[in-house]
Amino acid sequence: MTKGKPVPVIIRFCLPVLLGCLLQQSYNLADIAIIGRFVGMDEMGAVSATGSLNFLVIGFVLGLTNGFCIPIAQTFGAGDVPEMRRYAANAFYLCGMFAVGLTALTMVFTRPLLEFMNTPPETIESAYSYIIVLFGGITAIILYNVFAGLLRALGDSKTPLYFLIISCVISVVLDLVFILGFNMGTAGAGWATVIAQIFSVILCAVYLRKNYPVLLFKKGELKFSRERCLKLIANGVPMALQFSITAIGSVILQSAVNGLGKVAVSAVGMASKIQVFLMQPMETLGITMATFCAQNLGAGKLRRVKKGIKLGMIMVLIYSVAAGLLVIFAGRYMAMIFVSENEENLSEALNYVSRLLAANGSLYCVLGVLFIIRNSVQGLGYGMVTMLAGVSELVARAGVASLVTVYGFNAVCFANPAAWILADLMLIVIFAVLMKKLSKIPRKELGRK
Repeated sequence: MTKGKPVPVIIRFCLPVLLGCLLQQSYNLADIAIIGRFVGMDEMGAVSATGSLNFLVIGFVLGLTNGFCIPIAQTFGAGDVPEMRRYAANAFYLCGMFAVGLTALTMVFTRPLLEFMNTPPETIESAYSYIIVLFGGITAIILYNVFAGLLRALGDSKTPLYFLIISCVISVVLDLVFILGFNMGTAGAGWATVIAQIFSVILCAVYLRKNYPVLLFKKGELKFSRERCLKLIANGVPMALQFSITAIGSVILQSAVNGLGKVAVSAVGMASKIQVFLMQPMETLGITMATFCAQNLGAGKLRRVKKGIKLGMIMVLIYSVAAGLLVIFAGRYMAMIFVSENEENLSEALNYVSRLLAANGSLYCVLGVLFIIRNSVQGLGYGMVTMLAGVSELVARAGVASLVTVYGFNAVCFANPAAWILADLMLIVIFAVLMKKLSKIPRKELGRK
């Protein structure tokens, strides 16, 4: 990503990543759609109620693995292949440690957290059956994302997409088999997702070994390095905590929503799934900017970094306006893919969906700016400071969630926009300071930053 016109380079890298992210999200979307249509809206609400808790844990994993790949991308951009392999080896050691720890923690604390979140009594068992299976497969999620991150760090964003297409098909087929054939309910949906993710891991591992000799370790490169692990942690943990801090705000908000009843829970679940898909292009462009900035910083091309960020900002603003208009005017109809037309309380749920999507969609441009700046700062090696933006989001969501008892569903509608605005205000200042600081560093020293 250090050569050629930035826009074509960014788009070529971004599109496969986008399709891959959409396919990853389709696991959960397929679960909800199949459960909602063939089992019922209450069970769909149970799966939806686990969304923020799932984001808390899986978001931590995504942030961790993306952060681990920043030093790998930087050393690759600087042309130091042996050092890149040393970082890759130590990233795998750390991933193994985190996989064991996260699996143990989620097995113990998932049910207490669901109870703490005021999950409706009539749905808590179905919610637990689903989410505990997903958390049991955390190792597969970590491995897939670190493999995919390695490929993206080397500039290959297409291969993970092909494997995700295969695993997505497997997931949907297994959803139908487990839910309709074996009557396994929400647990069946969880097992379908985990098995499909395991297939993705196997395919990625085999492909990397056969097609990327640059990643074949040589003597001495597999040695555990405290120094490199600390740098990986310095990049990965702040990004992971940023996701988790943001997710804590979502958990608090979900707890408030749960207190409004199962119809509101189902409506927020449907709206969230629609938004996840429409937000993916913005989030993927942000991920692309992290790799773009990391590689070009490693190559000492700060001017190219600035140009890429500017162009990325223009692209995300154009898309965010289009996506916002779509959910404002068509969100109600998009929600119909999740439920049967004969479902009780359908009209009330769809009204909730429309209100939530209209409030959020009108400020997608603010979210787009957040994705670009946050990921660019991370790619430049300052992942720690982005935690401040995560704290801002947590404060805003928690603050608005506390108003749900007074303003009801209206407060739910404006919790996310409030979080985006506060985080943007924080990040814009941080970004300006960092760019000024980097501009004073000689080009030959940027690659060693």
